[in-house]
Amino acid sequence: MPARTPARSATIDRLDRQILHGLTLAPRVPFARLAAVLDVSEQTVARRYQQMRSHGLVRVFGMVDRSLLPGTSSWMLRISCRPGTAAATAAALARRTDTSWVAIGAGGAELTCQVSVDESSADGLLAHLPRAANVLSLSTHQVLHRFVGRGEADWITADDKLGADQRRELLADDVPGVSTGAELTPEDRPLIVALAHDGRASYAALAEATGWTQRKAALRLATLTEAGLVRFDLDTSVNALGFRAVAHLWFTVSPTDLAAVGARLADHTPLAWAAAVTGAASLVAIALCPDAPALYRYLTTEIAAIAEVHTCEAVPVFTRVKQAVSLVENGILRGPVV
Repeated sequence: MPARTPARSATIDRLDRQILHGLTLAPRVPFARLAAVLDVSEQTVARRYQQMRSHGLVRVFGMVDRSLLPGTSSWMLRISCRPGTAAATAAALARRTDTSWVAIGAGGAELTCQVSVDESSADGLLAHLPRAANVLSLSTHQVLHRFVGRGEADWITADDKLGADQRRELLADDVPGVSTGAELTPEDRPLIVALAHDGRASYAALAEATGWTQRKAALRLATLTEAGLVRFDLDTSVNALGFRAVAHLWFTVSPTDLAAVGARLADHTPLAWAAAVTGAASLVAIALCPDAPALYRYLTTEIAAIAEVHTCEAVPVFTRVKQAVSLVENGILRGPVV
């Protein structure tokens, strides 16, 4: 059954969507600066965000960028399950820290998930799944290059996006991360856990979680973010944002056309994520549409206009079990898995 839309006393309006877009661009931006960009009060922005967060519609989180860790690669998995076992298998996968998102589709029998693989270990998920009793078949696809999005947390915030001037004002003081030679240590674990629960946690809260001083917490966080080892992002309830038709699109494209097709897909508004992968399908994307007719129009217009796409398999997502680090229940974001 499709996930139910989470109940809420008020619908998400244009200002909510603009707040979400601002937080997508700068997840830890002070509410005062975001309020100035949107020309509203700081109290209004803070109140709106807290309301959405308390209803499980949005979560700002921090996480280790596993793609920068030596010997780590990202994989897409398509798993066909025995009848009646998909939900339990998806729940087990969602509880793992090496999975970033898990979804059930194709009539409730197929799972799709993204997993980080430690290439130095022969005892990981890719080794265990083929032997699992619930698994009928497994298709593995290594992610080679992303064209759209940084991950499952990059859900589109509809058309209510900040303008170019607003973006410049919002990001005026941001400095791109540069490699500093920093490395994660076991001592960083409490900091990472705290940020997974609340990516906007204050330095006072981080100091309490780690047992450090506020100065040490601030300096260590700055070091890890500047090195690119820790990044911040936004999880949102796509149902609450009005997307009722979510689908994984599996494309076959010739290697000579892969880069060009990926560049064209990067301009497609309905896509939240797209990447070149290994396997029979050479490119996979996640499409977010308001309803099935809108998904049909997208496939028969924008996708159909790309002659280099030989085939496109659209697999509807019936239930999202995990997004990025957040568990999802009936369309509502729950706590993180860390």
